[in-house]
Amino acid sequence: MHLGDRVVQNTSEATTNAQDEALNANCGAPATNASVWYKYSPHVDRNVVLDATASSYSGGMLVFRGTPTAGSLVTCGPGTVVLRARAGKTYNIMVISDTNVIGGKLVLTLKKAPPPPGVRVSVARRGVAFRGGAARIHGTYFCNHGEFAALSSHLFQLAGRLKIQAESEKRIQCDARRHRWSVRLVSPIGTYARGHAVARVRIIACGLLACRHDTTRRHVFLVRAPRAQRQPLLSPSTTRMERPRPLVERQGHWPGS
Repeated sequence: MHLGDRVVQNTSEATTNAQDEALNANCGAPATNASVWYKYSPHVDRNVVLDATASSYSGGMLVFRGTPTAGSLVTCGPGTVVLRARAGKTYNIMVISDTNVIGGKLVLTLKKAPPPPGVRVSVARRGVAFRGGAARIHGTYFCNHGEFAALSSHLFQLAGRLKIQAESEKRIQCDARRHRWSVRLVSPIGTYARGHAVARVRIIACGLLACRHDTTRRHVFLVRAPRAQRQPLLSPSTTRMERPRPLVERQGHWPGS
């Protein structure tokens, strides 16, 4: 195969054997049916994506550097895998059906991996304090080349002897556009006061190969919300999410199965 190739092949008569099963020892695919093989030998170092998701059946790839053995496996997974290919090395790619379905229409592409995500985040100077213990802060962010992105925020205020703080986290779009963000945070002690507070906001985005983040910290001034908006909120807005990781580290669910 070469960079940019799109291979379409009928694999309904392809077979598997004990060698395929042995090569799968460190990968854990549930099946190795309808195995077919390809080679890739780049002239320069490249990060590439092998994608079989357009096929008519569920499958994936096991990629070996040099002679295929359980020890020469460099990456594997269902659907899509990312390969950090080195110049002058030969990579043998075994494409399989990972179910009892014996192949079908295989559609396999080899393309350049996208660059790591780019992220930026800002926080506005003013926020709003609501009666009932909530506060709202806002700002803007930019994110591109991310398959997964999240924005987390933390707001701290010292009011007399009270240390008031809350945090929140939510998924966001990563579409190479500038967006406005806004979060409402609820103090667990039931109050946010008019006055100064400290906001810390972090955006993180993960692509196929890496995660990138940007963090900003600034003093904000909380103003009182108009009376019509002073509605109590009864539960904290804290939301815990699984921290994202590069997708190359969590591709599919074969390894360790």
